[in-house]
Amino acid sequence: MERDAKLIIITNGKDADGFATERKKEIPVFVNEKSATRTEFYEALRSNIKIRTVFEMRQEDWELSAHIVDGKKEYASQIEYDGAVCDIVRTFKNDKSMIEIICS
Repeated sequence: MERDAKLIIITNGKDADGFATERKKEIPVFVNEKSATRTEFYEALRSNIKIRTVFEMRQEDWELSAHIVDGKKEYASQIEYDGAVCDIVRTFKNDKSMIEIICS
């Protein structure tokens, strides 16, 4: 069942006076919540990373978060789902149209 979520892009910059600023952009998307596999969960724990959940979404929705930082293409670093904000650890393209987002 698809549910509402928001991809979060955080960019750092400087204001007119040279002070550091942080800008946050939210992109609404639809996701399916999945369980992390046992192997992935325990492998992450070995690296001191706790996998909270896995989301699946359309590749086109993920591409909406693409932006350029220092000449390199980057994507959202966080996702908000059901009132909680999770850090995106990695992504996995599981077929031509869907992508899995692994979150801690």
